[in-house]
Amino acid sequence: MKKILIYIITGIILLWLSSGILIYLFIDNWNDRGTFGDLFGFINSLFSGLALAGLIFTIYSNRNELQIQREEIEINRKELIKSRKIQEKSERALEEQVKQLKLTTKLTGLQTLVEYFSNQISNKNNSDEVILLARKKRKEAISEIDQIIERLGDEEVESIN
Repeated sequence: MKKILIYIITGIILLWLSSGILIYLFIDNWNDRGTFGDLFGFINSLFSGLALAGLIFTIYSNRNELQIQREEIEINRKELIKSRKIQEKSERALEEQVKQLKLTTKLTGLQTLVEYFSNQISNKNNSDEVILLARKKRKEAISEIDQIIERLGDEEVESIN
C-alpha cells in the first residue's frame, strides 16, 4: 500500500515538472504561458475536491474500523471474564479433589492400622499385654474413622442447607 502511494506521488510530481518544462519550451511569451496556465485552473479545483473527498472517505473508513475494533475488544473482554469464571470453578473443584484425596488417604491408613491390630489380636503367639494394647489401638483407629465419617455427614448436611 505504501509503495503504491509513493508511486502515485512520484508520478504526479514528474507530471507536474514535465508540464512546466514543456510549457516553458513550447510557449515563448510569458503572457501566453500565463493564459495557458489559467486554462487548467479548474483542474486544480478538481484535484483539491478529490483530495478532500479522499480525506473524508479515509476518516469515515477509519471510524468504522475503530468501531469494529471496539466491538471485538468488548467480545474478547466478555470471553476473558467467562474464562476466568470457568478457571475459578476448576480451581475449586481441584481443591475439593485434593481434600477428598487427603481424606481417602487418611481413611486408608486407619483401615490398615485396624487390620494390623486385628492381626495382632488374632495371633496366638502374642502375649495378653500385646493383645490388650492392640485392642486399645484398634478401638482408637475405629473411633477416629467414625469421627471422620460423622464430620463428613455434617459437612454434607451443611452443603445441602
